[in-house]
Amino acid sequence: MSYRYNVSCSETVSKNWTPTAIDCYKLGCSCYKCNLYKIYFADSIFKCKMKETVIELVRKIGRPEEENI
Repeated sequence: MSYRYNVSCSETVSKNWTPTAIDCYKLGCSCYKCNLYKIYFADSIFKCKMKETVIELVRKIGRPEEENI
């Protein structure tokens, strides 16, 4: 199976759904809707890696539980 994104998140990050990862999932991984992106990454040379993390979480452990969404 081939993935569109080069997933390179750490093993620790990709083991559990965190509140930030769930928020990103709920936003459809759209950085422009995300407050964290606006605060930390919009004017930065660094890139948010949460989208890659969410893709890896879905691939490894599935979607977050309904009560968390």
